[in-house]
Amino acid sequence: MIAMKNFSVAAMTLVLALAACLCRPSFGQTQSEGLTKDKSPPPATKLYENDLRLPDDAGKLFLPDDAYLRWPLPPGEEAYGDVDGLKMKQQIPEITAISRKSRDDGNQFWGRIAGTLYDRMIQDWVAQQFREIGLEQVRRQEIDMSPLWYPNSWEASFVAGDTATPLKTVFPITDTVGTAGNTIEAQAIWLGLGTPADFRDRDVHGKAVLVYSNPTPGGRDHFARWSGSMMRANKAGATMVLIVMDIPGNVTTEPEAGAGTTVPTLTISMKEGTAIREAIEAGKDVTLRLRADIERKPGLKTANVWGVLPGMADENVLIMAHTDAMFDGALDNASGIVMLLQIARHYAALPKQLRRRTMTFVTTPDHHHGASGIKWINQNMRDFLGRTALIVNCEHPSQTQTYRLGSGLMTSTETSARRWFVGGSEALRRLVLSSMKEFGVAVYARPEGRPGGELQHVYTSAPSFHVIDHIFYHSDADTVDLVPAWGIEAVTRAYLKIIDGANKMEISELAAPRNGGEPLR
Repeated sequence: MIAMKNFSVAAMTLVLALAACLCRPSFGQTQSEGLTKDKSPPPATKLYENDLRLPDDAGKLFLPDDAYLRWPLPPGEEAYGDVDGLKMKQQIPEITAISRKSRDDGNQFWGRIAGTLYDRMIQDWVAQQFREIGLEQVRRQEIDMSPLWYPNSWEASFVAGDTATPLKTVFPITDTVGTAGNTIEAQAIWLGLGTPADFRDRDVHGKAVLVYSNPTPGGRDHFARWSGSMMRANKAGATMVLIVMDIPGNVTTEPEAGAGTTVPTLTISMKEGTAIREAIEAGKDVTLRLRADIERKPGLKTANVWGVLPGMADENVLIMAHTDAMFDGALDNASGIVMLLQIARHYAALPKQLRRRTMTFVTTPDHHHGASGIKWINQNMRDFLGRTALIVNCEHPSQTQTYRLGSGLMTSTETSARRWFVGGSEALRRLVLSSMKEFGVAVYARPEGRPGGELQHVYTSAPSFHVIDHIFYHSDADTVDLVPAWGIEAVTRAYLKIIDGANKMEISELAAPRNGGEPLR
């Protein structure tokens, strides 16, 4: 589609005329396969498979990178031709392998978890990459963490009649409580979306409450959290609460939003949640059993990793990405890490005299727990931030655009739109948005009111920006298969264009004015 903008009007007319002669094929079929023998289109109900799920139907939903739309390098932007999305993506499995080692070592709460061996492994990996690129002053800066919420182990099952069925996708929501070493048991009741109307005239006390929740838009935020239904069940005296996440299939999610829960609160996949609901609908007496060993680990340490490319002036451009992750963390945030590394490679290849400002690269840990790394920077590097012209946050830039189709999922050949934030002047905002448009980076119609992600902790300290993609993050569906290479490529090129544009501007031109007066710094 994108390449069509270079066609002549005549060529475009010919393409549209040819397209009009063809019947639309079903998913995964060629044009000829999509037609019946009499060359009429098949019945509408047969055009698509409308019940595809993850991970069962991954073979039908995951696409190779050459199937995705790729935005061509715009004329005049040859300086960014060194950015190769496929080469960048090839490093993502090196990062996710650290997460999978955590899983394979027997950790039920697995990933690049801050304060663990695997946290140190990703830090060492980044430091080695910095050295190979040629960054200077590469160092690992150790930081104390606040006590880490950590579920050591858990198990759950549901009993219907004489049959006990293990539940494999239950996952404690961050900061929820455990069962004090005991196995607890309660009658299961289904409360739909858990609205006040659903709770009306229902006896919740002492029950195992199941509520349905829609990810909005991804696994981290969801209806049961922001609508209050999760806490409504807690406050109503439930023994345990299970949030059935509306992602077709058997996907495990960790929404990271359980602060304030007073009873064990966990997510469960649509497939297993539906099995419980159907048993209740069949009139069976359904009981849920749960054991969850959860603690807070004190005295742990983590680290920022630093590298520097000196510039011609005593001013800074700070480029950052967080390293920790739950599950594979391919999108969140291996994709951001490889993007930061490519930015470093691009500028390391230039002579110092072409770098107006010193470029400081930092990876921060503990994003999903206490943000100790980025908070340390904001609290202890005020002079540095005062000389910083731009903060660039590299945080999950590329994920496959997906759709709900029937009772299932459908992937596409496009990268999804990103949420975005610009903290600074109108000139910086125009630069960011024009660069995103030029390189084919789709963004939401409206910006974030304040930035999410790692940028939220430092955006008031200097001009800043980011884009963030976020559909399957915080779930075990966050794998490299759903991270399009061309999406990483497009965002990286746009970021380089923004950095170059910002380096032609003074800090006063980049910073946002306060009430029409002096720039806010």
